[in-house]
Amino acid sequence: MKKFVPSCAMGALALALSTAAGQPVPFTPGNLVVLQAGEDGQATALTSAATRLFIKEIDINSGAVVQTIPVPFTAATSGNRAVTQSGTATSEGALTRSVDGKSLVFVGYNADAGTASVVGTASSAVARVVAVVNCNGVIDSTTALEDAYSANNIRSAVSTNGTDLWTAGTATNPGGGVRYATLGSTSSLFLNDNGAGGANAPTNVRFVNIFSGQLYCSSASGTYQGVSTVGSGIPTAINQTITLLNGFPTATGPSTYDFYFANASTLYVADDRSLAAGGGIQKWTESGGTWTLQYTLNPGSGSIRHLTGKTSKGVTTLYATSGSTSANSIVSVVDNGAGSSFTTLASTGSNTWWRGIDFAPSGCTTPGGCYANCDGSTGSPLLTANDFQCFLNKYAAGDTYANCDGSTGTPLLTANDFQCFLNKFAAGCT
Repeated sequence: MKKFVPSCAMGALALALSTAAGQPVPFTPGNLVVLQAGEDGQATALTSAATRLFIKEIDINSGAVVQTIPVPFTAATSGNRAVTQSGTATSEGALTRSVDGKSLVFVGYNADAGTASVVGTASSAVARVVAVVNCNGVIDSTTALEDAYSANNIRSAVSTNGTDLWTAGTATNPGGGVRYATLGSTSSLFLNDNGAGGANAPTNVRFVNIFSGQLYCSSASGTYQGVSTVGSGIPTAINQTITLLNGFPTATGPSTYDFYFANASTLYVADDRSLAAGGGIQKWTESGGTWTLQYTLNPGSGSIRHLTGKTSKGVTTLYATSGSTSANSIVSVVDNGAGSSFTTLASTGSNTWWRGIDFAPSGCTTPGGCYANCDGSTGSPLLTANDFQCFLNKYAAGDTYANCDGSTGTPLLTANDFQCFLNKFAAGCT
C-alpha cells in the first residue's frame, strides 16, 4: 500500500536533499537573487586575485538564504568555463534578469580561483565569460570571449532570451565598450566601433540593461556621466551611437552604476559616491524630452552600486546591495518621497561581498515537468481546468511564466501567449 506524503512535505524534502547534495533546485518566483564574491566562512579578506562566486537565492519576505549555488571556478578550454571575478574590483559583479524573465546573466574570467591580478590578464589567454543561469539554477558558462576587455574589466551583461547577449566593460580600443555575442561563442561584436578603425565613445562602460525594447548602458567617463541609449532598439551591428539621456550631467562628478526604469519617464540610478557628495539611489523623471533629478534616497550608510526594483499600481519598491567589500547587506525602500527610509533585509558574513541583485527567473519547465501543468498537480488526469485558471492568474499578475511564446517585445504578455498555452495543453504531457 502506498503512503500519501503531502506535496508540501515532498517539496521540503526535495529541497533539503538537493541542497545537501549541492544541486540547485528551481528558483521560487518573486524571490531575490544575489551574486556573492567569496566563500562563506572564509578567514581571509578578498584580494585582487580571481575569487570564487556563489549565487544566493534570498527569501524576499524573511531575508533567509533559500539556496546557494556554487559557480564553476576551475579554468577549462571547452564546455563550461570558470566564472571568477577580482575580489577587489568593485566595479564588477552586475546581475541581470533576461527580458523574457527566464534567465539570470553575469560575467567573469575563465581563470582558476586564486589567479593573481586577474583583471590584468589578456583575454586571448583568459577569456571573459558570460554565464547564463536558467530557472532551475543550472549554469551555462560556455560563452568565453577571447576578443573582449583584454587586460581590463568585464563588468556586466544582459540578454533578451538567454541566447543573445550584450556585455559592458572597459579596455583600450577596440576591446572595450558595449559588445554583442551569442551563447557559446568565443568572439563578440564591438557595437560602438565607428566603422573607421576607431570607436564611438565611451569605451569605458559599466552596466548594460534593456527596458521596453531599448538597450541602455551606464558610464562615468568623459562627458557620459549617467545612463545612455545604445543605438536604437536592441542593436546587433557596429557603428552604434551611445547617447546620454538629455539632462544627465556631462561633467565629471557622478558615479553611476546600476539603474532601474519604473516606467518610460521614471528612472532610478545607483550612484556610489558618499552620501554627502550625492550618492545613494537617485530618482530621475522625464518631461518634454529632458530628464531631471528629483531627489536622492539615502540608505543611511554604505555605498550603492547594484539595484533592482518592482513597480505595482504606481508604487516602486527598490532592492539594493549596500556596503563595503568585506561584508554588506541587502536593503530595500518603498519610494514614498525624498525621506523614505531603508530596511535591511539580510547581510553577508565577513570577507564576502554581495554584488549584483535581481529577481529570480521563472517561466521554464522544471526537470521532468510539463509547461501546461501550471498548477503542478500530480493526479490523473494531469491536466485539468485548474491549469487554465492557474495560467490566467499568472497572466493577470504579470508573471513571466505566462510568457509561453518566449517573446521579448513590449508588452511581454499578449494574446499569443493564450494561444501558445492552449497548444501546449492540447499536446498534453509525456
